[in-house]
Amino acid sequence: MKSNMKKLGVCFIILCVLMGSLSSLAAAEWPMFQNNPRHTGYVNQDSSFSTQTWTVKVDGAVSTTPVLCGDQIYLGTDKGTLYALDAQDGNETWKYETEGAITSSPTVSGDTVYVGSEDGYLYSNNANTGSNNWKFKSGDRIKSTPAIDSTKIYVGSDDGYVYALNRNDGSVVWQYKTEDSVESSPVVHGDTLYIGSNDDKVYALNINDGSVKWTYTTGDDVKSSPAISNGNVYIASEDNQVYALSEDTGLEVWSYNTGSKVTSSPSIDERHSSLYIGTEQGDLYSLDLRDGLKKWDIETGSAINSTPTIFGNNIAVGTASGSTNIYDKFTGNQVWNFNPGYIPNISGSISASTVASGSSLFVASEDGNIYSLNTDQKVGPTSTYLYYYVAAIIILIGVGCGIKKLHNKPRK
Repeated sequence: MKSNMKKLGVCFIILCVLMGSLSSLAAAEWPMFQNNPRHTGYVNQDSSFSTQTWTVKVDGAVSTTPVLCGDQIYLGTDKGTLYALDAQDGNETWKYETEGAITSSPTVSGDTVYVGSEDGYLYSNNANTGSNNWKFKSGDRIKSTPAIDSTKIYVGSDDGYVYALNRNDGSVVWQYKTEDSVESSPVVHGDTLYIGSNDDKVYALNINDGSVKWTYTTGDDVKSSPAISNGNVYIASEDNQVYALSEDTGLEVWSYNTGSKVTSSPSIDERHSSLYIGTEQGDLYSLDLRDGLKKWDIETGSAINSTPTIFGNNIAVGTASGSTNIYDKFTGNQVWNFNPGYIPNISGSISASTVASGSSLFVASEDGNIYSLNTDQKVGPTSTYLYYYVAAIIILIGVGCGIKKLHNKPRK
């Protein structure tokens, strides 16, 4: 009897361990730019998921935000390669080569990953194998990140068009011509698509036929991508302003002057009525969603082209100096930072937004490396730059010893 009870106890312990292992693999997904269809950039921090810290080198610079779906990370490089990596260890699952740089973030839905390329194509690939389903040719480079609904996929192009395509075969459902290139990424809410254009305008288009519901004119290019919350569209412009516009009418609710160009997109914490955004001057702002009043701002010392990521009580943002900084979202006090180059401007710029899931934070750099960090332990992987420093020190010591030896050599 006691023997059977011991066996049952052992089985129960093994079952608990297995269940724990399964839960650690259940990532909080980040399947598209800014995580969700409204592009708020917010994720609930569930520490049940974490990966080991790791670094993986890909074939080129990564300037756009990776996405996390299931146990896979999807990202593109300036060499035109779309990668799928195992989130646990960074090992390559598959890769697919396009003919132009990928400066569009992938979007994953079901077993399909969509991505635009500067070769002018929008690609639909199998998310498990990387094989191509179809591709659609636009009239110019695609830097915009696609948005999806149940039947269509939407994307902007440098040819000035906003396209709505059939998700099954890439055929054109409708297209709308703006007056300049479209680098902003669309967001779909209800029956309306919202997007910015470099013609200085924000557009609200009917998703059924592409007809214009309203437009709003800013003072400069709108490369920033919109976020939707509480009946408002939040977006920024290179005219230094952050705007809150009525979702229904396009009328301005409020605007805030940051004093610097803004290409970053807003991230939103609805629960605490906060909007976070960075500027090219290197300032990170927390604004009140309701009236645009400043809650706090901090100077990072380097341009912010990435979009902030909100997780738990923290906010993470990458900078042009190569540093990823984590701040307390309520006060702006710095919690931690990770710089693989250890000193500013040694490693590549961080233009991509970080991806948060549980206690893991994934950072893509223009130095061609992907870094997996642990936010609970506040640790990152040992950087390859450390080995360069060690090698340089050894060389300097060797040279110094050689010079000293020659100097001390007796003269004839």
